[in-house]
Amino acid sequence: MILIGEKLNSSIPSTLALFEQKDEAAIRSLITKQEQAGAAYLDINTAICGENELDRMLWAVEQVLGHSSCGIMLDTTDSAVMQQAVDAVLRGRDCPLLLNSATIDDRFDTVVSLAHKANAGVVGMPIDADGMPHTLEEKCQKIDLLMKKLRAANIPDTKIYLDVLVETLATGGESAKVVLDTIRYVAQKYPQVNTTCGLSNVSFGLPKRALVNSSFAAAAFAAGLSSAILDPTSPSMRGTLAAMQAILGQDEYCMDYITYIRDLEEL
Repeated sequence: MILIGEKLNSSIPSTLALFEQKDEAAIRSLITKQEQAGAAYLDINTAICGENELDRMLWAVEQVLGHSSCGIMLDTTDSAVMQQAVDAVLRGRDCPLLLNSATIDDRFDTVVSLAHKANAGVVGMPIDADGMPHTLEEKCQKIDLLMKKLRAANIPDTKIYLDVLVETLATGGESAKVVLDTIRYVAQKYPQVNTTCGLSNVSFGLPKRALVNSSFAAAAFAAGLSSAILDPTSPSMRGTLAAMQAILGQDEYCMDYITYIRDLEEL
């Protein structure tokens, strides 16, 4: 289970304000808290910074490289921004890198080329000119097409992270079920391929979002989800993940779960 911290995303109003101010202390705090909560990667998205996207992206990359041991997910639709951010990472410390994202058509060649250059993983989104798929059949068809292209481009299965495209339950009551079935499809047909998602999307527009997020996380990881962009610092999410790993047999003698509970009791 690979946790990707979501808090360095400019779509979060409080984070956007920190990016705009270049508040080093606050950003470093977000970095540290996510790493301590178990994040293996930190997602960096500065798109909402507008004309300052590149400047803030490079600044955020510098903060992560200098103040954590986490890997980095570069999350941008701007090929020029991604190119310069990849170069910045390569100039820094040895850092696991994920490039988010390549669709079936848009940005595919650019992302694949940069992935080869940086030995990075590729987040693939099964979206084409017809838009985002919503049904299980549509998702599986587009996943197969994307996988064919990624393999033809010599991206190893183990370097591929298929985004299963989580949508909010508020507007589609079957959307979470479709995602779970999509995860199972990928796990069965492409066992070496990773799956990922923007997990918090599932609760957008709903009350008590943390409850929905943690419940969905348990179901998704049980279905075979490999990784997720989420808030690892959320108390409900941390508790759910700790218990879930024990239940799935990923925590020998439940020692990590026991340690987590003991740490809570000492607070």
